[in-house]
Amino acid sequence: MTEGSSPSEASQEIDRGTHRVEGFSDGFFAIVITLLVIDLRLPEGSTLPLFEQLLELWPVAAAYLISFLNIYILWVAHHELMRIATRADTSFLYLNGLLLLGVAVMPFSTALLADHFTGADAPVAAAVFTGVLTVAALWLNLLWRYIASDAARLMPSVEAHDRRRISRTYLVTLLLYAVAFGLSWLQPLWSVVITSGLAVFFAVADRLTGFASEDITNEQP
Repeated sequence: MTEGSSPSEASQEIDRGTHRVEGFSDGFFAIVITLLVIDLRLPEGSTLPLFEQLLELWPVAAAYLISFLNIYILWVAHHELMRIATRADTSFLYLNGLLLLGVAVMPFSTALLADHFTGADAPVAAAVFTGVLTVAALWLNLLWRYIASDAARLMPSVEAHDRRRISRTYLVTLLLYAVAFGLSWLQPLWSVVITSGLAVFFAVADRLTGFASEDITNEQP
């Protein structure tokens, strides 16, 4: 709080800090998702009928869809955290930046997966893809645990049992991503399938555990 400012003014400063982080991060997520679609294009110079050219795009389309689901669910998790966080201090900003760094690499890992998933290098491509997701999930976990380590960083309506539920959901998600990474060297296809299922798991876990921010705050969604 700056000297001479009232408690209400300090509260507005805190809100402005978290809102700016959320606004910047939302734009970042949107740009990354947009970059994914750049590789969705027909091969140049192909003489095949259009329908067959479209069929040949299936690895790229599948990689795009899986990446979209995972990036979107990371955005949902980030959005939920921003709704219940009350302050964005320096450590918060750096941890948030590391999460965005992991997200920024996803267009590259997606293109790598699309180009090599049906060839001999499929295990390496799948390992890079799942490894990037695992690192992003790790930074999300660390960001949450930093926020949750001090109750003052959370809205008063977020109670201890809420923090424990969120921590469990995040930890299980991270562990499953790590399993997918380990499996990628042996079963690339199944490792990518696991990452797809994680998006569904996280969405369902939101409701089953009461993690969704509207379930643990008095704010309107």
